[in-house]
Amino acid sequence: MSCPLYEDFTRGCITEFKDLVNAANFDFCDLSDGYKTCPFYRIINKEVTVCENSIYCRKNQTYATLGMEKITEIAVKYCFTENKVNCEIYKMREEGKEVPNNLLADGSRIELKSRGL
Repeated sequence: MSCPLYEDFTRGCITEFKDLVNAANFDFCDLSDGYKTCPFYRIINKEVTVCENSIYCRKNQTYATLGMEKITEIAVKYCFTENKVNCEIYKMREEGKEVPNNLLADGSRIELKSRGL
């Protein structure tokens, strides 16, 4: 069974997250019940409450390069409201510090791809 929000091989269900999601495949959408673990499916269906900083994080292009499995791991461990206090981005924002674009919720950093001229 594929995700009930999956529409004709598009990701119409996550247009709200278009700046964030750049997954190379649709495994979460069309493999058995895997969609039930998709953080976007859970958010859209109001199964979870998301950290108030999620709007800021969604605009962070760093996350677009991670892929769905890593995004799901981060969401479950840090983005859902009860976990937000463990997020390094949340902590920095609470302290009024500037958050580096390559910082992930777990405190690790990823290499940013340079934009060639």
